[in-house]
Amino acid sequence: MSDSVTTTLQIRVKEHTLGQLDRLQLMTHAPSRSDAIRRAVEMGDYLINAIMRGDRIIVENKRGAQRQIVIPGLNASDQDE
Repeated sequence: MSDSVTTTLQIRVKEHTLGQLDRLQLMTHAPSRSDAIRRAVEMGDYLINAIMRGDRIIVENKRGAQRQIVIPGLNASDQDE
């Protein structure tokens, strides 16, 4: 599907999820909830593709400690090296 073609999508979400979306919108400076959803989908797609290639997602805190991020819904075996 081309980027110039748009589709209207109506979804039902719980209040908690709506709060998460609003927080994501603020944190990413997205101009709208739709933009926040698009950014979340792009980020999720990027991370999942990386894991499926065999990459690991690692975050490092301010003190330098690292930990692996596990994406819910993917098999643990897909994330092992």
